[in-house]
Amino acid sequence: MLAPISLGLRALQFIFAVVVLGLAVTLIKAQVLGDAPTTTKYSSFTGAFGIIVCAAGVAGMFVSAIPDLVTMALDGVLALLFLAGGIAWAVGLKGIGCKDQTAYMQMRENGLLNEGSATVDGVAVIGADYNSNNDYDVFDKLSANCQKGMADEIMQFISFAFALGLLGLGFVRWRKGGTSGSSRYVA
Repeated sequence: MLAPISLGLRALQFIFAVVVLGLAVTLIKAQVLGDAPTTTKYSSFTGAFGIIVCAAGVAGMFVSAIPDLVTMALDGVLALLFLAGGIAWAVGLKGIGCKDQTAYMQMRENGLLNEGSATVDGVAVIGADYNSNNDYDVFDKLSANCQKGMADEIMQFISFAFALGLLGLGFVRWRKGGTSGSSRYVA
């Protein structure tokens, strides 16, 4: 009974981890000036780690050498990492409205969104200014980056919930006496 639920949650967790990783990599590749922000790099780590934990969780369902406590520990660590990533994005975005043109200056100054910044001949320049003809193009870039950041934030919070759900299922399996292998799903 628990196997289909676990597999479904693992599949959803895998999809969300891939999305988190993809959004982070997209933002990292868009970085024009300087190094990508730590929050964005951390998101790529959490997405990749989520994929690994999903693979280990599925393997743990069918390989008797992987105890339930190992998959529970991985799910617990993953939950904490996704929670930290979601909080980091929420703090970093500071409640900016991505489609709100009055938030243009906030987006320009936000290091998670502006594709890097530097001072050139005493003038502050952001990466989003490169290859842009006017403020509307820059706003579109910043708005798109903001939407990707918000999506990453939301996906990390949802992935946190899935990891908690899988941790709970693992605990139920463990309490029922299943210690390892596929025999724990026969009941």
